[in-house]
Formats: sequence, structure tokens, C-alpha cells
Amino acid sequence: MTEAVPTAEDPVTLPPPLGCSHYQRKCQLVSPCCDQPYNCRFCHDEESTNHTLDRRSVKEVVCLVCSARQALSNLCSSQDCGTVFGGAYFCGVCKLFDDVDKGQFHCDGCGICRIGGREKFSHCDTCGLCLPAGKSHKCVSNTSHNNCPVCLEDIHTSRLEAHIPPCSHLLHLTCYQDMVRTGLYACPTCGLSMQDMSMVWADIDREVASTPMPREYAGLYREILCKDCNQTGTATFHIVGMKCLSCGSYNTTLDKGPLLRLVSKEGEEKVFTPLTETEIGTLTRGLTMRMVGRRLRRWGRRMVKWLQIQTLERWLKKIWTDFLRMIAYLLGIER
Repeated sequence: MTEAVPTAEDPVTLPPPLGCSHYQRKCQLVSPCCDQPYNCRFCHDEESTNHTLDRRSVKEVVCLVCSARQALSNLCSSQDCGTVFGGAYFCGVCKLFDDVDKGQFHCDGCGICRIGGREKFSHCDTCGLCLPAGKSHKCVSNTSHNNCPVCLEDIHTSRLEAHIPPCSHLLHLTCYQDMVRTGLYACPTCGLSMQDMSMVWADIDREVASTPMPREYAGLYREILCKDCNQTGTATFHIVGMKCLSCGSYNTTLDKGPLLRLVSKEGEEKVFTPLTETEIGTLTRGLTMRMVGRRLRRWGRRMVKWLQIQTLERWLKKIWTDFLRMIAYLLGIER
């Protein structure tokens, strides 16, 4: 009796892939610390809260096809099985098995396996990690061995992709994307802008031009430090932001010293003089009075509104009382 040959239209049911949510593989690692099989080191670490699995110390595996426990290898040692544990990739150094081709390769400099294709990356001995080939970067000694400054988790051995900003202070790509979504564009380690901010600075220029400072603070200056070009300078004092005259960035912070006033004339070299204690006190008192006046006006508007409501209530009460009296008179009810 011959069997029917399936056609292209016939549905083909494939067995579910073996492994876990982290890796597809046909074996389990036997943890030396627990002497128990786990699909991968991440599965072990999720179940064990007081220690982690050093995958380099793994000596045994369990075949997920025939359940045979055996010495670590890429092939099942059972004669009747012969299953290939890492169909797409196997690393005997990292004890890594994977049935999915991700362009894996082992980097001796990093000491771990990377993904993405060996030809697309080159190892930087100073930074201590693999970087995109042909792309210039700023070297920071062993930068990948620092934890992510956002989530404080490891970067070097993380399965999450790392983002490389211009300053080369690495952080997880997901953490970087979360920062950008919340309006944070500066490196959490050094404060340098992590992307092109020219359009943002142009928007702030327009906002500064449309937001004049109070008369008392017009024409004042402050010493600033620019986090983008690392230069100090004197910038016009403004509540929205103070612009670096060297690179045009608003990614600045106040430097030491008081408020300054320009004393030189137009066309001459700029000369600044610090405000005296008396002038600073006058500015402080003026600002305090301005705030008090604004609060008093706000309270005054609330009081007027309250009085208007009270007057309306009395007027409505009087109308209602007169209406009841008229009804009582018409009905002849003595009150």
C-alpha cells in the first residue's frame, strides 16, 4: 500500500521549537551549582534569586529529544539519537547553543559571543568591545564594563543592544529610547548631547526672543559652562536658557560667580562688572514684591468672584421669598 504524497496545499504541522524564550536549542545546561538542568543561564537566574549561573563552568547537558544526560558537546552521544544541539551556532568557550542563525561569532577580545556578523564589527582594545566596522568613535577605557547609567544593569554581557552616543558612554538602546521619549537628550554620565540638537536650539532661540525678561533683569549676564563644547563663557541671563556663544548650544549650566552687568560701550571690547550686594538685594526685593503683588491680585480676583456669588445667592433668596409671599396672598394663607 502506497502513501499519498502531500501537495503544496496540504497543511504541514511542524513540531514546536525546543528551548525557551531566550534561545531555541535541543539541549539543557546542567548547572554545576544546583545540579539541575535549565534551558539556559537566564532561565536559571530567573528561578534562582541568590546566585547566577556561570555558563563557562557547565560540563554537562541533557538532550531534549532523548533526555540523556551527557558530557558537554554539540552532538547527542546516544547512538539512537545523534541530535545536533546547536543547529545554527555552537561555541565551546561560552557553552552557547542556538538553532537560529543570528550572525553569531565569538570575540576573544570581548571574551563572549556577539551577534550581527563578524565582518560588520571590529574590536577596540581600549573600549573593550566590538564596534561597527569603519565607524569612528571616541575611545573610553573599558566603557562596556560599566553598568548602564539608566537601569544600572550590566552592558557587556547583556542581550539588549547598546547605544553608542558621541561621548562613548554606553547605555542600553531601550533606555536611550525611553530618555528621548521623555525629553531627555543629554548623556546621564557626562551631560553631552547624545544627538543633533540644532533644531531644538533654534526653537529655544525663538522662545527666548518671544519671552522678554522683567525690566530689572534686562541686560544682565552670567558665567556659564557648556556641556557640549566644554567651554566657559559669558551668556545673556534668561529664564528660558542661556546660550553658549562658542557652539550655540543651550546645554549649559551656571558657572561660579554672581550676575554681571555690561559696562563697555557698543563697538568696544566687552567688559563686565559683578553686581554689588546692594544691587542684588534690590533685585531680590523687587522680585519678592512682584511675586507678592501677583499673589494679591490672584486673591483679589478670587474674592471678587466669591462676593459675586454671595450677592447672587442673596438676590435669588429674595426673589424666592417674594414669590412665596405672593402665592400665600393669592391663596389667602395666613403666615
